[in-house]
Amino acid sequence: MHKRECVINALNHKHGAVPYQINFTSVYEDMVSKVRGEAVDLDASFENYLALSKYKNNRPISADTHIDLFGLKWDMSGEDGGDIGVPIDPPIVSAVVKPDGSYENYVMPAPDMAFARSQAQKLQDDDGDHFRMFGITFGLYERAWGLRGMENVLMDFLCEPAFMHHLLGQITDHHLALLEGILDYDFEALYFGDDWGSQNGLIMGAETWRKFIGPCMSKIVAKAKSRGKYVVLHSCGNNWDIIGDWIDMGIDCYNTVQPEIYDLKKLKQEFGKHISFYGAISNQQFLPYATAKEVKAHCLEVLEIMGTNGGYILSPTHSITPDIPIENAFAMIEAAREFNASL
Repeated sequence: MHKRECVINALNHKHGAVPYQINFTSVYEDMVSKVRGEAVDLDASFENYLALSKYKNNRPISADTHIDLFGLKWDMSGEDGGDIGVPIDPPIVSAVVKPDGSYENYVMPAPDMAFARSQAQKLQDDDGDHFRMFGITFGLYERAWGLRGMENVLMDFLCEPAFMHHLLGQITDHHLALLEGILDYDFEALYFGDDWGSQNGLIMGAETWRKFIGPCMSKIVAKAKSRGKYVVLHSCGNNWDIIGDWIDMGIDCYNTVQPEIYDLKKLKQEFGKHISFYGAISNQQFLPYATAKEVKAHCLEVLEIMGTNGGYILSPTHSITPDIPIENAFAMIEAAREFNASL
């Protein structure tokens, strides 16, 4: 079965082969290349099933600082093996909206449509039989706290609700305009990233999420679905209380599904008929510490739980970093292939 067809079948909850995806950081790929003494294309080596092109075009403004398409600065000086960085210097300094809808020190930018279309075109031109996704990451809540500061946003939910509705509304309008310009390109899904959970529950609580974030997310999902796209949501943490809301608004797939948070059997039983899962192999508490043999055995167990009757993409819970042995990455792939061969 072809990769794209395999993913689509999984998202449509058809029993059969389980696709897999091993995402990795650039630092991880560099490490593997150094170990092997030659440049390595890990995506090709892994034979991944998914292709993701992000609306992300950060540019350096100093040795350790980048700036993104929203004018937010990122500190890139960390050495933890990741590619993301840390937002710094929030540009929206107060919960004051000017009469023209802008802020004291900040104007919400228009989408960079030339860049967005170039990313969509890459997906359309992909000839690797991948399931192709256009990615908007750091989406709503994350974008808001990046621009305003996390502590400020959490207080604004309670103390400045009109301001928060305005800010999230502007971010949503930006994304809707962006999608209008790229959804007619030939790719399968919108991948939308926005972390709402801590490991103990929702950061802002379900009531606040439903009041401020849920309506914005519904508009974005509806826009993507109106053009026949699947919607894959990435959201770290414990989101149990709102998974039903996601199903109601039409989200097709939930990434990242952290097994240190969820009982996978209960998660599959409660929601597995209505939403697919992508992830479930822990970067945090398992992959850096296990042997390759243990990884394969564990993945086979997870595949039995999550892959039954479709609805699952085997994957680590996040892009793998240099603390994860390369043999553990390939052990995940071996497990998927053995499981699929047994069907």
